[in-house]
Amino acid sequence: MKIKPILQETLWLTGCIAFTIIIGLIFFGKAIFSNSIDINLHDTYFVIKKQHLLISFFIIISLLVYYFKEFKYSFSRKIQRSFIFFLGFILILFASLVVQLLPFFNPYQHNGWTVYPPLSVQPELEQIKQNFIILTIVSKAVLILQIAVVIMMLSVAYKWGKSKR
Repeated sequence: MKIKPILQETLWLTGCIAFTIIIGLIFFGKAIFSNSIDINLHDTYFVIKKQHLLISFFIIISLLVYYFKEFKYSFSRKIQRSFIFFLGFILILFASLVVQLLPFFNPYQHNGWTVYPPLSVQPELEQIKQNFIILTIVSKAVLILQIAVVIMMLSVAYKWGKSKR
């Protein structure tokens, strides 16, 4: 067993981790080193654990790095191709979870949770339409991301099968 390919892939993964931390520092500053990250949207705070955010960034970055790195080899190397499929599958699962959680971000839809301010103090209809439009745009963006990842994985499978002939 050759040690050089394993060392090389370890260095690529380490580079992806370092790039992920740099991207996190650029977007969130030193808050990335705290226990959680608070995102303030209007009058609502969303608290996200830093591990979830960094893992999501890492999966997206490493999938793109491996895809474009292996493009020149026609996806003929087994370990790298396996990384692409594994990371793509995990990214599709995360995106599916995001789409399932989107209705909970609409405070005007009664979903069994206590909503503050109470529903008796309904805002104008324009605010409800604006929130619905934003949620629709986010859900469609996540769907487009899933489709792009599936297309990437299908292209990897096609080029690998084509190179086997």
